Amino acid sequence: MSQAPTAQGKARYLVHAADGTPMTDFLALAETDPEITVVDLIGPRGQPHTAVLEISAETANRLARQFRDASPPSHQLTIEPDRPLSMFDNAAAGPI
Repeated sequence: MSQAPTAQGKARYLVHAADGTPMTDFLALAETDPEITVVDLIGPRGQPHTAVLEISAETANRLARQFRDASPPSHQLTIEPDRPLSMFDNAAAGPI
């Protein structure tokens, strides 16, 4: 299942932080990057753990490499496509 692109070939992605500090650092960096649009923040006010971004697939790949190659402790930030939530898998859901 692929995400429908938004304007200018961008799609929504989620960046999740294992710790509040990396997210704060990432958000400060995102403000200076014209390729990144922060759409929403998830988590306590002032301490988000997840950011919803609108970015191109190229930018998502670049961020994934940066997160993977970051100095230890690694894997503090992860990125994934933002997919719609559903209660049931369409194939497994029967009549209610």
